[in-house]
Amino acid sequence: MNKIPLIIDTDFTKDDVLAIKMLADSDKYDIKAITCYGEWFVETVQLRNSMGLDCPVCWGAMKPLFRPELSENIYGNTEPDTAEKVRIEEKDEQYPWDTIYNQAAEADGQLEIVTLGPVTNIALTILRYPQIKQKIKKIFCFAGTGYAGNVAPYSEYNAYADPDALNILFESGIDVIMCGLDAVDECVLTSEEAEEIRKENPQIESFLEYILCEKEKKVSASSVAAVCCYMNQEQVPIKEFYVAVETKSRMTMGQTVVDRLGKYKKAPNIKVVVASNKKLFTESLKNITI
Repeated sequence: MNKIPLIIDTDFTKDDVLAIKMLADSDKYDIKAITCYGEWFVETVQLRNSMGLDCPVCWGAMKPLFRPELSENIYGNTEPDTAEKVRIEEKDEQYPWDTIYNQAAEADGQLEIVTLGPVTNIALTILRYPQIKQKIKKIFCFAGTGYAGNVAPYSEYNAYADPDALNILFESGIDVIMCGLDAVDECVLTSEEAEEIRKENPQIESFLEYILCEKEKKVSASSVAAVCCYMNQEQVPIKEFYVAVETKSRMTMGQTVVDRLGKYKKAPNIKVVVASNKKLFTESLKNITI
């Protein structure tokens, strides 16, 4: 079986580690690069090395395209509880946008990209290489929400952190699948469900504790649920809608406006995951090795 050439773009939040591990362990994908948003390059290199992946890690954008960096960190302390940081003597010489373009050209239209954070690196690639629009097969984007948000009433963090970048991606004409926060809401584990997973897969116990939401006493791993949807697209409902990104209003900045009723009379531009599959999510956690 020919593997799918894949690039993962991450901001290394709490559950991105496990999401990337799932992709790395699958025999469906050939991971060509991991590109970073923010300051987590060292940790991403450590993760790449621990997984035995033979791919570059590219340190990219450190802030949004046109706005001040989002100061609010809704995830709390995201620094991994691992051995002390290694000193990285050399970074990959290529920027993410150059790596993405070169891999897309080499893959002859078959490259897919999974984004787990703000899509600033992707937008910069489109701005620098407009011709890449015809060279990427698909971008699966964990960002946005069709209903309620997590940093504002209608805005999800990855969209809110750089709405201009997401708008550039959504207007690019590239085949984009948006997996919003509302689609993975059902993939939140109660303490009882988490305990069942611990019994079947003791390796994951420390990770479940790490992503535990102390306030609600539930386990939330949105990136993992989104990647489950990406890996099993035939088993989740996906519909096409016209989707716009709010980039002006202070009240609804970063809102992904999903025109479910066709009120704008515009052709659909985005495929939207409208629901996830909790059974797939829990089975993935039971079977993963760490």
